[in-house]
Amino acid sequence: MNTISITELRSKARSLVRSLENGKAVGLTHRGHKLAQIVPVRHTNGIRSNDPLYQFHHHANLKAKPLSDREMDRMIYGG
Repeated sequence: MNTISITELRSKARSLVRSLENGKAVGLTHRGHKLAQIVPVRHTNGIRSNDPLYQFHHHANLKAKPLSDREMDRMIYGG
């Protein structure tokens, strides 16, 4: 678990959000003492917000020919 201070939180908020999106908890300290633990919300459906399938719309092109299942799998999961 990463740990950041209150001062770092002010300047690295975006980095904190990215860590949470990736499912990582972050410890928060104040004057060298552990103050809190920030944990990501667990979705009841078990799907994380950064799941590749949720990002699939970024690959959409209205003028392109339809993709095969294999091509879609390659775009989503790599390979």
